[in-house]
Amino acid sequence: MGLKIRDYQVKKNIRWHILRLLRLGSRTRQELIDKLSDMYLGYWQVNNELIARNLSQLESEGLISCGDNYDHEITERGLEDLDNKEKALEEYDTKYISKEGCAKHSLWANVGLSALEFVIGFISGSIGLIADAVHTAVDILASAVTWIGIRIDKETQAVFLGGIILCGIGFFIGFGSLRNVLRGVEISFQLVALITIAINITINGFFSFYKFYVGGRTRSISLVADAYHTKTDIWSSVAVFVGLLGATFGFFTLDSIAGAVVSIFIFFGGYELIHESRKLKQGEDPKLEKFSRFIKLHLKKLTYNGVWISLWLLNLQEMTKEEHLNCLKRGFGRRFPVMLEEDDYDRIYSILEGEGLVENIGGKLKISEKGSEELKAKAIPPDVPSVIRRFWFTRRIGYNAEGL
Repeated sequence: MGLKIRDYQVKKNIRWHILRLLRLGSRTRQELIDKLSDMYLGYWQVNNELIARNLSQLESEGLISCGDNYDHEITERGLEDLDNKEKALEEYDTKYISKEGCAKHSLWANVGLSALEFVIGFISGSIGLIADAVHTAVDILASAVTWIGIRIDKETQAVFLGGIILCGIGFFIGFGSLRNVLRGVEISFQLVALITIAINITINGFFSFYKFYVGGRTRSISLVADAYHTKTDIWSSVAVFVGLLGATFGFFTLDSIAGAVVSIFIFFGGYELIHESRKLKQGEDPKLEKFSRFIKLHLKKLTYNGVWISLWLLNLQEMTKEEHLNCLKRGFGRRFPVMLEEDDYDRIYSILEGEGLVENIGGKLKISEKGSEELKAKAIPPDVPSVIRRFWFTRRIGYNAEGL
């Protein structure tokens, strides 16, 4: 694979790696060096001086102690420091992986973006930017209409009404855009308008990822469906960006064409809502279909990643199944894009045992020779680009180590 991890890539995690390894059991300095090498599968040549500095620092802080046999042990204070670190991670998850918080932040971001685009669109005269602002605004309106429909138990009718509104607005903007094409309307402050739509694309790209992640971690059908919608909306903003880029070079017609493209997105968004209302009337749930597709996509990677990380943990230390499961949940389970259930973990163990990747000796799981070969062979999936492999691998190890 030709992978070589540099000191600077692991430096910030060494302190926590040492504490977590010592929580598993006391070790000499050489044993720690060997375990750190195992942790990075030999792709990092452990820097003895770096380890010595960290051990000295941890000992001076009272987080570890060194016995007569040069065995390093974690102290009560060290355990407390690790607990605080893990509590901080849990608090972060509680704060940012919240369905309500994600939906609220997304809503206010859309309101702000729509207002900004309206103002800059009217000042500059960009029909494309105004169309994109309307697109964002009607999405908010459609969500509000649907929410009201749910509250008054008229969801099907509300979704249908929202679709009709979107189709009408799409037709109106499309007509205005084509009229501007014929008139040849010029645009002012092209650079400001271009920066505005670039901000829109960036923020919507972030929120699409954020909603997918939080939706998966909380198994929220609505958030995942909304993430797909946001992802689609980005393409209409890209069309406006191209139009404004052309306008900065004097091709003002491109902005009007971009407005027409956005009107098509709005029109088809309305058509999709009308189609959804028909499905709702028939007792189907379109959001559930999107959610199921998302879950299946990620669960395809579950066994590949889950089996590899299970082997990685057992390569560091033999564990009972209960100990191993706790480590797997703390590290892998907390970082996987979809919240895992007990059946998902059972699938991982059925592969580990069924394919002879682990052995059960005296009630403890131990990695087998075949498992060791599998661990090395599948350290980096083939779909990870070579230019980011070092970064990807060190980050993966850092996340896995949170389970120790």
